[in-house]
Amino acid sequence: MANVTYDLQWRGSINELIDQLETERLLDVSSDGKSWTDIAYVYIRYIQIYRQLEEAYDQVVHPQKRVDLRFTLEACIGRLLEIKYWLVKLNHLHEAVSLDDILLDLKLSPDVLEIPVPQFYTIDRREDLERRNNFLHALMEKYNKTPPASGPPPPLRLPPLAIDEAVLMIQSQERGRQLRTKVKEIRLVKRLQEEELRHQRQGGELLSPDDAATKIQSIVRGFLDRRRMKRIAHNELLFIGMRPPPRDPNEDPLLVEAQNKARRKDVQARNKEEYDNALAPIKKKVKESEGLDMREFVQDKINRWFIENRDPKTGDYPDIPDEADAGSKYIMNPLPKLVVIPEPEEKKKKDPRAEKIAANRAAAKKAKEKARKAEAKQGKGRREEVVKPPEETCPIYFRDHIRKAINTYCTRWQDKDETSNFHQKHDVELVKDAIRPSIFEELRKEVDIEMRTLLENLKEMVIAERAARLGKQGRKGRRGKKGGKKKKKKSGNMALLMMQFLGIGPAKGKGKGRKPRDPTADRSLESLYAELVGNGIIQPCPPRKFSEYVGGYNFLGSTLEKAKITPDPSIAQIRQLMIEYCVLSLGSQFLNEKAPPIKTLLLFGSRRVGKTLLVHAAAHAAGANLFNLTPSNTDGLYPGKQVNLMMHMVFKVAKVMAPSIIYIDEVEKVFVTEKRKAREMAGTELSNRIRKELLKAVKNLVPGDRILIIGCTYRPMDCTTKNDSKNFVNFFNKHIFVPLPDYASLRLLWPALISRHGGSLTHEFDLSTLCHLSQGYTQGDIEQVIGTVLTKRRLMKLPTNPLTVEEITDVLFKLRPVDKESDLVIRDWSLTLPENKKKEEVMKEKAKDEKGRQSRATNRSKSAK
Repeated sequence: MANVTYDLQWRGSINELIDQLETERLLDVSSDGKSWTDIAYVYIRYIQIYRQLEEAYDQVVHPQKRVDLRFTLEACIGRLLEIKYWLVKLNHLHEAVSLDDILLDLKLSPDVLEIPVPQFYTIDRREDLERRNNFLHALMEKYNKTPPASGPPPPLRLPPLAIDEAVLMIQSQERGRQLRTKVKEIRLVKRLQEEELRHQRQGGELLSPDDAATKIQSIVRGFLDRRRMKRIAHNELLFIGMRPPPRDPNEDPLLVEAQNKARRKDVQARNKEEYDNALAPIKKKVKESEGLDMREFVQDKINRWFIENRDPKTGDYPDIPDEADAGSKYIMNPLPKLVVIPEPEEKKKKDPRAEKIAANRAAAKKAKEKARKAEAKQGKGRREEVVKPPEETCPIYFRDHIRKAINTYCTRWQDKDETSNFHQKHDVELVKDAIRPSIFEELRKEVDIEMRTLLENLKEMVIAERAARLGKQGRKGRRGKKGGKKKKKKSGNMALLMMQFLGIGPAKGKGKGRKPRDPTADRSLESLYAELVGNGIIQPCPPRKFSEYVGGYNFLGSTLEKAKITPDPSIAQIRQLMIEYCVLSLGSQFLNEKAPPIKTLLLFGSRRVGKTLLVHAAAHAAGANLFNLTPSNTDGLYPGKQVNLMMHMVFKVAKVMAPSIIYIDEVEKVFVTEKRKAREMAGTELSNRIRKELLKAVKNLVPGDRILIIGCTYRPMDCTTKNDSKNFVNFFNKHIFVPLPDYASLRLLWPALISRHGGSLTHEFDLSTLCHLSQGYTQGDIEQVIGTVLTKRRLMKLPTNPLTVEEITDVLFKLRPVDKESDLVIRDWSLTLPENKKKEEVMKEKAKDEKGRQSRATNRSKSAK
């Protein structure tokens, strides 16, 4: 597509953002749940705007447009995360929000809710990621470490057949082959007999070879002549423009689109390189042409400040503030003077009536307090009024950034004429406007240094003149130096006042306590990284994608909720939650600092349902480092008290090389404190040895660290004690249940996995029956079955011998599905989560209110009778 296409797409997104801000202004976003539907509409609209902006940013080639477009995109993502946070809050903390009824009202398909992974998280960091991966693989080879398995599970190994069973199978196969050969011969003989009988019934004799050849020739010549005339007619229509030219069969539209996008990426890189190379010459040119005026402006301001603040008695000049005190910035933008409004004389006079009223109020208050204390002693104290905390509202931080992005677009790009800029090169005037503040700052610092030198010389001259006049040059010079020191101290106080006024001063209470000692302060980051790789804690992230986690959307979620049935999150909703919580805020420093914080996340569900796949996909999409702190992976490493060193190294490297994901499988073992159970779960070392340091490290994480801890478990109920369960649940900010695939997901899963393994399905394949038979099996089981069935030899026979349901079920039924009791135990444990408890309380309150309303209606009807 052309450049103007994406410019129009950007313009349309800006217009929709303006409409969204107006819609939000008219909304009631209170926490009573009344605005849930309106917030859901806003959420869906922001997803659509985000998709448009992400596509436009991926394909725009103008380097300066990309800067402003990225700011708009990040502001939209941040607002999307804020709306999702508030939507979950209104949904009683349930992460999987059912929007099927709203999609039905808007006449939209569930594909609208699919959030694409931002491509610029990895594309803009391509060179850094390549260098990091090369360094990681070099260390893996050095320490003889194998990367984690990322491919499909190995084929199912069936037990060997007994000799009698093998003989019977061979016999049946051979008898079948002989029967098929005999059937072919019988069919050939029967066809010849039918042909001879047909000729006899026609009453004619068979044609001679010459007659048969003549008849064939006439038919062939007629066919060739008709084809020639069609070709002539087609060429004539092409010549006069009545028919479009034929398309090359080798030019696939999807392939052409991919080639065009790759070409635009090359143009992006070239324009960006030209833009970066042009910054230095343009900066030099602006400095030469406008630098003198900037220097004169700063000098005039400082000179005027000298004259205005000179001591009239002594003639001393004030000191220029130090650079730590903002330098001449303070001179050009001084602190506002505090204006003290004098109290009017009328109020200063005491009013005897006011004094009397105040005395009466004080006496009444004192008597009331005395009576309350007396009642409290007798056990009849009054209830103290409960101060309700302020009602929480929807975050609105990114709304201002959206307004700023809209203003930037309207002032720079809306009315800009780019008819002459066909190749979308950078705009020199915009570059000058962007670099002028930095040039002014550099020149201001240079002028400050020059003016400080000039001021020192001027002060020496004043002191020398004064000393010569009084005859006390040496003593006055020494006093002048002492005075200068005092003034510098005063300047430091002024700096502190300036910083406090601007809101950039040091926070109160910080810096008083001692910082914890860093045991690795004398080691480089490369050595720490290499040690963690050598111990298998840092692992290469397999290139998995969220599209591999195949599944559909639940179209009956809202209906089930209205019937007071909590539905399982669908596969599509889990993909959406993982992208929102693990990718969007983790891949951007700006979003991670300001978006609703998420430090920890728990994935729980049965075995082999795709939890590890989701973790790998999130790390790959965000371009994050993957740290594996699974107890089985760290068993035997850093024994005893050295575990504190391991945790310190992990979090230190994770912060410096952010974004980072710390993956802990079987995370319930970390939180078990019961000694007997901990010994049963332990290997060489106790599994819960990292718990104390893990809690401390997570507590010290601040927004902007870009570290996410993801725990996976299929036995969360192993934390049996009340204290263990409470610590385990409260440690994670988000809890996501990964269920077994339902029928709708299986309808998509079977064809997708068969196609991924190189197979295909025909129209005769009974997919519906297979989905019914495979309910209760996990995604890992299904992929293992397909890998067992579709061997290389079987794939070669697929064109002539299509795949059948019986082949798959023969292998499928040799695996055991997930036990219903174990799945029910996990579901019962999920009822102890805070979101389920809160929803249960809300449901009870609603039922109580409904019962009260019905009883009041009954009483009114009885009284009316």
